[in-house]
Amino acid sequence: MITPKHLIENAKKYPDKVALSFKDNSGNWVPQSWSEFYSSTELISRSLIACGVNKNDKVSIYSYNRKEWVECYAAIQIINAAAVGVYHTCSSSEVEWIVNNSESKIVFVGNNPGDNGENEKMPVHRLNQIIDQLQGIEMIVLMDGVDQISNEKVVTWEQFLEKGKNIDAQQVMSRLEGIDSNDTASIIYTSGTTGNPKGVELTHHNFNFELDCLLSFLRYDQGEKFISWLPGAHVFGQALDNHYWIRTAMHMFIADNPLNTVDIAKEIQPSLFISVPRVYEKVYSNLKSAVDSKAILKYGLKLPVLNKLLMKKLRAAAGFGNLKFAISGAAPINPDILRFFQSLDIPVYEGWGLTETTAGATLNYWNENNKIGSVGKIFPNTEIKVADDGELLLKGDNIMKGYYNNPEATNTDIIDGWFHTGDVGKVDEEGFVFITGRKKEIYVSSSGKNIAPLVIEETMKSIPLISQCFLIGDDKKYCSALFTLDVGVILRDKIGIDINTIPKDPLQQIKMLEDNSHTLSDFTDNEDIFNEIKESVNKLNMEFSNPEQIKKFKILPRDFTIDDGELTPTLKIRRKQINENWSKAIQALYVSENVNDG
Repeated sequence: MITPKHLIENAKKYPDKVALSFKDNSGNWVPQSWSEFYSSTELISRSLIACGVNKNDKVSIYSYNRKEWVECYAAIQIINAAAVGVYHTCSSSEVEWIVNNSESKIVFVGNNPGDNGENEKMPVHRLNQIIDQLQGIEMIVLMDGVDQISNEKVVTWEQFLEKGKNIDAQQVMSRLEGIDSNDTASIIYTSGTTGNPKGVELTHHNFNFELDCLLSFLRYDQGEKFISWLPGAHVFGQALDNHYWIRTAMHMFIADNPLNTVDIAKEIQPSLFISVPRVYEKVYSNLKSAVDSKAILKYGLKLPVLNKLLMKKLRAAAGFGNLKFAISGAAPINPDILRFFQSLDIPVYEGWGLTETTAGATLNYWNENNKIGSVGKIFPNTEIKVADDGELLLKGDNIMKGYYNNPEATNTDIIDGWFHTGDVGKVDEEGFVFITGRKKEIYVSSSGKNIAPLVIEETMKSIPLISQCFLIGDDKKYCSALFTLDVGVILRDKIGIDINTIPKDPLQQIKMLEDNSHTLSDFTDNEDIFNEIKESVNKLNMEFSNPEQIKKFKILPRDFTIDDGELTPTLKIRRKQINENWSKAIQALYVSENVNDG
């Protein structure tokens, strides 16, 4: 049974049970039942039909997560059209490419909670700059609370919903019944780290197969809690928030801002938590700091009498008091972090997958199926093999239909049914998969040594003061690195600010720094800070061979940002852009042959 039919089943089976909760303008949680959610979704479906959206037509959603995002996505699928998620942080040029390449007829426009009051960062204002270049767009629908713009194609949320009131509900059901499992459900665009994003075409069957795999070992009951914070344009965000949630009838709490995710977890104590390494690194840093700074915690955890009580309090303080399962994905995570969490009985496991594999392809889980350092075992009813050059190849029903409007790329990446992942790794004798790097990101030193930057970068990010690490070494005599500092850690460890009062927003952290008579340059240009990091780098270097060791580094005056093109919306680093933005700093690291001189 496809997801839209499960939605109807939930509305009948759990009409008054809470489906999702979202925050109102006052910051209070507002619940929506399954029957209410379906009623809203059905009305959107009718309005889409009234607006001329036909089978296989494409409809874009350009917004951060909100209840309308989820409703629109479900409505698009119910009428057998295809949803196209657009990251809320996408620039005007990126939006133009995605909307035009996908041949979308309608764009739903929402918000960007990270705009920091800068209107030009809001989706509607970025869209307004390129409206005339959106060739196939017939209508732009502004969600509630979005600034109005003047254009004949633009309608308000209320105006859009009004269009569907004369459409019979039977037309919606007829569309639903006409869905074939191989019809396209969604087009998800890759992050475009090496060029224009590619539209990954995923079918209803792709999602069904992926969910069946997850449900074979990851089961939740109706009403159990989780947080929607991964952007809806992200494949795992979609798989979880738009499909798994409906299949399991869980209670989804929609984050008003991704920066608030951990605070929301502390409030609601979810049973399931899905995140990227950067979030776990932050939680780890704060937990470890609390343990190391308090003798009762540090030594009490070693005493059987206090151990269970203290671990329970620490888990609750982190937001993981009721956690059954947590997944880390999208990038490698330092194994020491996983060991620390599991020592506190916090079940965080690493998985691996790609947009082209409908999210997960492997996963560590529970005792006998968990090997820290690996990304777990391959999902049921899928196959994996290692090519001669070390690239991992996958085969299964979770592999995409293809890249939309890009048959050349499709034929390059799928050969004889095997999807070429672009990731390099190995499979051990027990079936555990290990990722050593991206094929396109493998550095070759001037002496011919192959160097995989990802593992080295994640290892260096275990240094508390470090926010981001960017390894340099391609065609170089030695490896060097660009580091950025974690302002939250500076506030906590160097200035002594109570962790509970430190804001999550980076700009607010900088302001707090200034309010305490400091600037970031006081630390980025500080010899003591440099030497502290240098000492940690030298220790961590021992985990790597000589060609892989960082010989020199530079502390940058600011962190990498999405707006500067240095990070993807899922916080992966964009190597080409970082190389361009910081070319002078990189060149300076190779001016002399002396190493470790900063």
